[in-house]
Amino acid sequence: MKAAVRYLRANAAKFNIDPAHIGIIGGSAGGYLTAMMGTTNGDKEFDVGEHLDESSDVQAALDMYGLSDLTKVGDDYSDEVKAVHRSAGATEELWVNGSPVFGGRDGGILANPEGAKAANPITYISKKTAPFMFMHGTSDTSVSPSQTNLLHEALRARGLASTSYVIPYALHGGDYWVQPEVMKVIIAFFDKYLKGADGK
Repeated sequence: MKAAVRYLRANAAKFNIDPAHIGIIGGSAGGYLTAMMGTTNGDKEFDVGEHLDESSDVQAALDMYGLSDLTKVGDDYSDEVKAVHRSAGATEELWVNGSPVFGGRDGGILANPEGAKAANPITYISKKTAPFMFMHGTSDTSVSPSQTNLLHEALRARGLASTSYVIPYALHGGDYWVQPEVMKVIIAFFDKYLKGADGK
């Protein structure tokens, strides 16, 4: 993703885009990647590939029902679901530790606290972190609704720009998130941070 942003900046004239104003949006795993992109502004650790003379920073990040702390993905659910999220087969465990069949670490996400911390967007918050907006539904059964709030509160505690919308009864993905009322809020967020002083 950072390579993609650098590519856009390197080819801004070709694509007729403003390289000084690039925003990012993603839902679910894409929301997690959006959070990683927005919090790692100014951090060169993840910059690899071509166009390294260009910045991979983004000027606005909209995280829709993404993950913020991989050790707490199931926190809002039943004890049974929490146990599944702590298991060796949980998606977040495989992201961080890999499959033990292919040389990865076994034992669940909590078996590798250093790896989990390195994979959490909250770890990278700095004064260069992008302005954020979060959207999450209270009826999300895939990613605990508290996940986006964790990052939102961490940003606010650092005095950084962050807005959060918690939507009663909204699910994980689906038609709700593309309704006109929701799109107006999304567009207004990007307009605020990406349009120039002349409104263009």
